Amino acid sequence: MKTKNKTLRGVTLVEIAIVLVIIGLLLGGILKGQELINNAKVRAIADRQNSLKVAWFAFIDRFQALPGDYVRAQETIPGAAGPIDTKTGNGTIGEGESPIALQNLTGAGYLRCPQCTYNGNAADGVRPRADNSLQNQYGGIMAVFHNVGGYAFRGSSATTRPRLMVHTGPRIPSNILAEVDRKLDDGVPTTGDFVFNQYDATGGGSIAAENKAISGYIGGGAGESLRCMSTKSDLTADANQLYDGDGDDSFVWRSPQANPPVENDCGASVNI
Repeated sequence: MKTKNKTLRGVTLVEIAIVLVIIGLLLGGILKGQELINNAKVRAIADRQNSLKVAWFAFIDRFQALPGDYVRAQETIPGAAGPIDTKTGNGTIGEGESPIALQNLTGAGYLRCPQCTYNGNAADGVRPRADNSLQNQYGGIMAVFHNVGGYAFRGSSATTRPRLMVHTGPRIPSNILAEVDRKLDDGVPTTGDFVFNQYDATGGGSIAAENKAISGYIGGGAGESLRCMSTKSDLTADANQLYDGDGDDSFVWRSPQANPPVENDCGASVNI
């Protein structure tokens, strides 16, 4: 009786190389796909900011008044909001007038926002909400009003000088905002027209206020780290990871690999 010898065949180097190439192509495709998704979100955020600015100036050119502050809005704009007592016509848009401003822009045909239909006439307006305002790509509520609450940061502190701004809303990762900043402005979160902003319409007015005072975020010594921005001292093992005023501070958008990690509560604003 003859027995057959079975020959064991190993995996060749060529086969291993083919498998590695396939794995590399798959990983490359996944990473490229994520990059394309992020780029699309960056473009969408930047385009939304720019389109709101264009709509804003088109409205002013046509009605000679600010959206949300237009005294004759009810006479000339379909479904327009009524006046907010003494606030309307004063040349300033408050937080409570942001939903009215968005309704004015929508009613006049300059903005596409099906939910922007608020037409109340309460003395202090209404806080921006998901059912009366635009939302960003991460579900954060957007708003348009003069920055008078110290939400936006310039230099090393929150500024309270009134600036009319389009607020991106929170929940946007800082690396996405960094790309938007580079696309629209200078890439630095505390200079130029596009700056870090901690406004959150869903909270107590600002993200910082829900945890620590604003001063705790910028050189206040409260131990809170900037969740969306880093500084030079932060990047060189500064213990508190805060602006410390020692002359080597330079704010940058925090990277996804930062420690502590980036949280999706970042926001920014662009000047109109």
